[in-house]
Formats: sequence, structure tokens, C-alpha cells
Amino acid sequence: MSSLDADRIRAAAGCAALRVQTVGEIASTNEALMQASFGPAPAPPVLLATLNQTAGRGRRGRAWICEAGRSLAFSMAFERGVGAEPPPAALSIVVGVAAAVALAPWAPDLRLKWPNDLQRGGRKLGGILVETRRSLPLAGAPLRSIERIVVGIGVNLAAPRDARIGQPACGLVDGAAALDDPATVIGCIAGEVARSFERFLAEGAGEFVAAWQRFDALQGEAVVVLEGERVVAAGHALGIDGQGALRVFGAGGVQIVRHGEATLRRDEEREAARSDPR
Repeated sequence: MSSLDADRIRAAAGCAALRVQTVGEIASTNEALMQASFGPAPAPPVLLATLNQTAGRGRRGRAWICEAGRSLAFSMAFERGVGAEPPPAALSIVVGVAAAVALAPWAPDLRLKWPNDLQRGGRKLGGILVETRRSLPLAGAPLRSIERIVVGIGVNLAAPRDARIGQPACGLVDGAAALDDPATVIGCIAGEVARSFERFLAEGAGEFVAAWQRFDALQGEAVVVLEGERVVAAGHALGIDGQGALRVFGAGGVQIVRHGEATLRRDEEREAARSDPR
């Protein structure tokens, strides 16, 4: 399949306010929405989707490999008026839970690995990237601006063949064949994300933090949390707190980790054993 059906995405999303755009190929859906000009007032939510993203980005500027015909990538932009308050915390938790709920009919075994990975059987199915940008102060309201929150989601439809993936990965469907209706998958995720975003802004992260527990791939596991090459925490994962931070019980007690990348310790140990010259 070389193109996406915008009407099918819109119908599956069930969100009347959502504007849907599709392109055959693009460098980065997140970058395109992030760099779009601001209007005089917050715009309705917009979705930009493609089956071929050539320069996708993951966390910390890493490349997101999007294989044409075997994966999908889309981004959603939400805007709101804000003052000096910081961007809302726990957004990646909200989006992760929404994606897991939406994908359950295709992947009932889906799990969430803090902070932003979708997994099946310990293998990466997809990833989430949340970015924010603010406009200049609004005319006539110098203490107010428009905040744009861009949510990028990438999902493997079939098991990746690209060696650059660099980690165990899987697809939404078993075997080599890609899913024949990616537009419906995008729409289902997008609708759940849009509705969850509204509830989050109105009611807070409580329901999503609680729901995360059902999908948590790290709960009770021995983990190492890295920030770059630096170990910031090691111990047993105790789930997330109300702001979406990972709680790790280690030698010094419970540590709250807000940034970093968690890896199962047994994976770290296996890697060390492979590289040990003895």
C-alpha cells in the first residue's frame, strides 16, 4: 500500500474536530507539525500521517527507522492558550496508555516500557515522542502565548528487516506480511489519544497512571536506568508516580527517576557477558 486513506483515518478516529492530512513520503511528521506557523489563536487538533518517513526522530535525537510499507508514522498537534506555567508532566504516560488501549484488538499482549516504548514479548513494537513549542506572546495579551504539543507515534506493522534497528523488534501482525489496513490502526490510536488528551487536561493524570499498571513491562523487574552512558539508577522497578516518573528501589532506598532510559538488568548482564573476553 503506497498511500493512506484520510477519510478512513477520520472515520476510525471518531473525532469531529480532528483535521487529518496524509502524505506519501515525508522527512518527519513531528518536525513538520512543530515548525508550522502559529495562528492568532489555538488551532484545532491536526494529524499528519505517512507510510514512508525518511528522517524520523526518536528520543534524544535518535533516528526512528520507518520501513516503507512495513511501518507507519504519524503525529498529532494540540494547541492551547497558556501563561507562564511549564508544559504538563506525564504526557508520554497518557499517550502510551491511549496507544495500548487502542492497539489491544490487534495486540492484546502489548506492554509499555517506561518512558515511551510499546512492546510485545520484550520486543519493540513502536515508540512515542512528545515535544512542545510556544508562540511569541499574543497580541493584546503579553502574558499569554499558544502552546503546541506534538505527539509522534511510530508502529511496526510487520517485523522490521532493517539491521539499523539495533534491538529486538516485532510487528503488529505475526509473520512477514504487513497489515492491510494501516489507516484504521492510525485512526483508532489517534481517536483514543485525542480523547485521552482532553481528559488529561481536564482531570489530571490519575486515571492514566493507574491504567499504566495494567501494561507495565518493568513492574517488579531488576532494571538499570541510563542517561547517555551514565547510570542514574539501578534496582527493582516499582512502577510510576503521579507525575509519570519511574520509581526504582535500590541500595539507597526508593529513587524517583524523571529522565533516562530503563533496561532490564538481565539484558545488561547478558550484553556484558558477550563482551567479556574471558
